[in-house]
Amino acid sequence: MLAGTIGSRPVGSPANARAREYVIDQLKQIGFQVRVQETDARRHELGRTARVSNIIGILPGEQPDALGIVSHYDSSPDAPGATDDALGVAVTLEAARVLASAGRPRWTLLALITDAEEAGLMGAAALVTDREVTSRLKAYINLESIGSSGTSILFETGPGNAWLVAPWARRAPHPRGGSYAIEVYTRLPNDTDFSILKTRDVPGLNFAAVGDSYAYHTARDTPERLSPETVRTTGENVVSIATALQAADIRTRTSDMPVFFDIGGTVAVSYGTIAHWLISALALIAGVIAWVRGSGDAVRTNGVLRWVLTIFWSWLGGLLVAIAMAGATWLLRFAREVYHPWYARPGRLLLLLFVTGVAVAWAMARLGRWLPARSHPARHPALTWSVALPIWIALAAMSLWLAPAAAYLWIVPLFSAGVLLSITPPGNDPLVRVASVVVLCVSGTMWLREATELSRFIVAIMGRLPIVTPFFVYAAVLSAAGLMVAPPFIAVVATERPLPRPWAITTAILVALAATFGAAYAAPAYTQEQPLRRYVRALQDGDSPTATWEVASVEPGLDLAPEAPGEWTPTDGGAASTSIPWGRYSFPFVFRAQGPSLGPAPAALGSFEIKPLTDGSQLSISVIPREPGLLVTFVLPAGITPARSSLPGAVRLGHWTATYVAIPAEGIAWEASLRTPPSSLNDVSVAVTSSRFPGGTGWQGLPAWLPQDSAVWSSNATWVLPHGQWGAIAPVPPLR
Repeated sequence: MLAGTIGSRPVGSPANARAREYVIDQLKQIGFQVRVQETDARRHELGRTARVSNIIGILPGEQPDALGIVSHYDSSPDAPGATDDALGVAVTLEAARVLASAGRPRWTLLALITDAEEAGLMGAAALVTDREVTSRLKAYINLESIGSSGTSILFETGPGNAWLVAPWARRAPHPRGGSYAIEVYTRLPNDTDFSILKTRDVPGLNFAAVGDSYAYHTARDTPERLSPETVRTTGENVVSIATALQAADIRTRTSDMPVFFDIGGTVAVSYGTIAHWLISALALIAGVIAWVRGSGDAVRTNGVLRWVLTIFWSWLGGLLVAIAMAGATWLLRFAREVYHPWYARPGRLLLLLFVTGVAVAWAMARLGRWLPARSHPARHPALTWSVALPIWIALAAMSLWLAPAAAYLWIVPLFSAGVLLSITPPGNDPLVRVASVVVLCVSGTMWLREATELSRFIVAIMGRLPIVTPFFVYAAVLSAAGLMVAPPFIAVVATERPLPRPWAITTAILVALAATFGAAYAAPAYTQEQPLRRYVRALQDGDSPTATWEVASVEPGLDLAPEAPGEWTPTDGGAASTSIPWGRYSFPFVFRAQGPSLGPAPAALGSFEIKPLTDGSQLSISVIPREPGLLVTFVLPAGITPARSSLPGAVRLGHWTATYVAIPAEGIAWEASLRTPPSSLNDVSVAVTSSRFPGGTGWQGLPAWLPQDSAVWSSNATWVLPHGQWGAIAPVPPLR
């Protein structure tokens, strides 16, 4: 209903209002008391205001304190929003229905479905000003999504309150997630409503589907693409967790941060800060003990020289494997016409890198046989651990310092290896192999699935960041996994006995290397389902007969239709010369042209007045929209900041600006007091932005000359209202 029948529903649009009516009706049908918080949300740090309409559904419980399920019903203007966040709303409604059918709950249940999340978390900013919500909400589950497949993962918790993760670990039928995701998420330019809610120190769980995230915030984010399995598993998890929380004391407050992870998506583990540091200390101590015992035996068996040479040769081989995988990525890019030839088929790149790593490791093993006999690197299980444990210990200690929420990825395998190898006689090869099999199972469980899914996730994430992906990124991820999985595997298979047909293995590896490189080279870079993200914008400056157009991407080339406006030239990285701080696209490839005018602005100035004051000026401006869903920005001349403003503002590109999102039909008024004379305000500007282009085609309103077969577009058009309107305001046509 939301993404298909209604479609894209950005804040302030008629579709947004239809979605709100539908959600309200659904909540009322299942017995919730529903009200709408309609207000102007403000985020002073962004200089932004938005007219939002949050839906607050209440199912009274035995206690007034409440458990919340949070999602948002608006979408990006560039997407139908099936995953982001119609998935979250659908699960919220169905979970609310199931929980309501179970009878009167212990804790009041709040269905909090926010507006304007895509406009800068404005709905959540308003929600935390609602007295009833802030006084009653004691814990919540937030539902987000950037992907169309896979079980929604738990990727953020808190603040503190490790106890809240236990219901997920113990009761969720499809647990998926890990606290390492917190470290990844905090380093990405993303936010959810959770980011606002946690500032009120209410603990929560943040879930999101992340598989197949190519469609995120694009026209491909349709209901047909969303996996029914994702909807089902997410819903079952939410109902189970909420049911468990109904039996817990959600008023509990603790400061400890949780460590958590799933095991194969079937069971999950969680523990608090004290347990985490205790396990970490034991792992480091056991690792050191195991290394000292194993190294002592290796020195006695092989001699110091051979032991040192084995460590050196192994570490050199590991370094060369990483370099070779990065080199294979660079070579694939160099051989193709695009910078991201693996984008649509990342599995082929990952297989190529794996085979490349195996090939270099095999080459190092064979080259070692050419060394003098007494200097041959030794190959037996205990010596393998003498090589690997120092690296594991160093990585575990470093992760505890730099990324404590992710440290378990190194700590748990180190703990298993340290304990088992500390009690296993290092000279007993069969027992060392058995211990290595156990460690391999532990390390493989922790790393193989996560590394594969993380690599695929990074491919899609990098596709929407304004940079060319560094060629070493995927080699780094696979190298990290290889460091944790390869040593126990080698310890299981290592033997001093010569291989019967090494040439056959060499031949097979070379054939595999050629085949995987050929497959990666032949893969399409971008497809209909995995499209290139591109960006287009235009600015109409006052009464100018032309508009400034820009097209940007992470790939070179323009390939616009012949009817595209103007003559396009690549920019030198500088911003266009405009009367407002339009800024510049930060993408590596930006083309600019002077094209035809955008036509009349979709809004007009209702009034513009400057009054002189004893110590400055009083500025009053009103704007009336001609169409819904517009964004208006008030821009002061450089260096001028108001002493008082009716709207929050922030300095952006050297100019104080105040932005209002989703102008209501009756228009908005802005007043400001300034400690500057009226003459200094001659260059005050008012800009109006729409996500649709006049005369554009399709529901996005895109210019017809933009290619769309294997590309998706984010767009906006901006009008700087001409100064000529100030003082002589024409009548404004009624809102369409």
